[in-house]
Amino acid sequence: MFEDSLDQLLGDQADPVAAGWRLRELAEAANGHAPALIQELVQRTADLGTSDAAIAGGLLRVVHTTILQAGAEEVAKLDIDTIQKLETSLPAGTPNRYLLLHLLAMIRSPQALDRLVSILQVAPPEKWIEAAQVLSPLMQHDDWPVEAVYPAILDALQHPSLASPLLDLANYLYRNGRSPVHPAADRLATLNVLLGEISGRLAQFEENPRSFGDDVDTVQAKLGEAVALAVSLCDTVGMLGDETSIGKLNQTVELKHRRVQCEAAGALARLGDEAGQKRLIELAGEPSARLRAIHYCDELGIGDEIEERYRSDEAKAEAEIALYLSQPTQMGVPPTSVEVVDSKRMLWPSFNDPVDVFLVRFEYNFGERIYSNVGVTGPVTFTMSTDVADFSMADIYAIYAGWHAEHDDIFAVAAEHLNDGQIRVMNALQKHLEHLGYESISPSLLGLFLDEKAGIFTATRESKPCVVVTDGLETIDHPTGGRIRPITPADLFHLYKGRKMLRTFNP
Repeated sequence: MFEDSLDQLLGDQADPVAAGWRLRELAEAANGHAPALIQELVQRTADLGTSDAAIAGGLLRVVHTTILQAGAEEVAKLDIDTIQKLETSLPAGTPNRYLLLHLLAMIRSPQALDRLVSILQVAPPEKWIEAAQVLSPLMQHDDWPVEAVYPAILDALQHPSLASPLLDLANYLYRNGRSPVHPAADRLATLNVLLGEISGRLAQFEENPRSFGDDVDTVQAKLGEAVALAVSLCDTVGMLGDETSIGKLNQTVELKHRRVQCEAAGALARLGDEAGQKRLIELAGEPSARLRAIHYCDELGIGDEIEERYRSDEAKAEAEIALYLSQPTQMGVPPTSVEVVDSKRMLWPSFNDPVDVFLVRFEYNFGERIYSNVGVTGPVTFTMSTDVADFSMADIYAIYAGWHAEHDDIFAVAAEHLNDGQIRVMNALQKHLEHLGYESISPSLLGLFLDEKAGIFTATRESKPCVVVTDGLETIDHPTGGRIRPITPADLFHLYKGRKMLRTFNP
C-alpha cells in the first residue's frame, strides 16, 4: 500500500531534498491505515537501518501521528515486539526515537511497561523533555500496574535526561495515593547526593554560564535539564521529609534561579525549617516564583503572612508572564521587570463568556542591550516574537486574539500554493493596493476568514517598506524598515482577524 512512498524514503539512496513533500504525501495516505504502515516498515527494517537519520525521524513522526489519530483502541492493539524491532533498527542519530517509547507507555500493559523499562535503562531519550513525554501517559491514566515500573525504573536515575521525569512520576503516584510508600523512599541517600551535585552545577553556571557550553542552544538545553532535576529533587526530598536533606536544601535555596529557590524553600518549609518558611513568604514578591510560593504557603497554613497585593489579579497576571518566559522553551530565565499596562473584561475567541485579559509589558536588561515586549495572559499566556510594544493597546489585544483564534474556516494559504481561483482573488486585491498608492507589491498570503478573503502583501508606501493586508474594504499596513523584530505577513493576518473578531464580539 505504501511501497512507492517507502521506496522513495528508505535506504541510502533516498533524496533528502525531496523527503519533505514525500513525507507529507505519506502522512496523507497513512491516515486511517496506521497499522498497515507499521507492518510495511517492519518488513523493511534493513532499508530503514541504512536510511538518512533525518528521514527516519520524519517517518517516526508520521507513524506516531497516524496511530494517535486512529485512537486508543488502535494503540492498544500495537504489537510490542514490532515496536521494539523498529526501535532497534533505526540508524544512529535518528531524531524522534522517543515517540516509539511513548507508544509503549500508551499501551500500558504489564508486558509493554516491562519492555519500556528495559529500554529506558539501557538507551534513554537524549533530552529530558522527550523523556517526560515518554512517561506522560502514566500520569494521565490510572489503569496500569505500578509494580511493572517501580522500583526497577529507578535504576535509570543515573541518566540525566530521565532523572527528573522518573522522580516527577514517583511523586505523582505518592501524592495521588497510588503508591502507599513513596517509590523512591529507599533511595534517599542517593537523592541527597544528586541534589548536592546539581546545586553545585547550577552554582557553577551562575558564576560562568559557559560552563554549560559555548552556544545558546546547548546552554539552554543543559540549563533546562539541570533546573528540572533540581526542582524534582527538592519536591521529592521535601515529600520524604527526612532531616538529612536539610543541608543540601540550604545549599540549593541560595541559588539565584527563582524557581529552584522556591522549590528548595518549599521543601525546607515542609520540613519545619523557619528560614525556609521565611524565604517562601519573601518569594511571593518575585513574579516568576509568586504563584508557586503562594500555593505552598497556603498549603502549609502560613498564607496569611503574604502581603495582599501579591494576590491581586494584576500581580497574578505579572506572575503568569514571568513564569511563562522562564520556561526552557522560552527565554529560560525570568524577566528583569514585568508590569500590567492594560486590562479588560471582554468576549474572546473560543470563550462563551467574557474573560479578563491582561497585557503585560516585560523587560530583559542585558547590560548594554535591553529586550522588551508586551505579552498577553488571561484566556491564554503568550508572548509574540514580533515587537508589538509600540502598537496601540487595541491592536495588541487584536493581534493576540487573532493568533489565538481557531476555526476550520479561518486559515491562510502561502502565495506559492495558491490555486487559479485564489490567484485571481490576489491579483484583484493587488490592483486595489496599487490604486491606493502602494508600490513594489509582492503577494505573501491569502487569508480566508469565514466568507471573506484578504490578501497579505509586502510592499512600499512613500518609499518605506511595509506589510499590508486588504480585503478590498479595509486595509491595514505596518512599517517593517529599520526594525529588529518587524511584523510578519502572518502576524498582520492575526491583527486583521483579531480586529474583526473583537469588533464583532465586543461592539
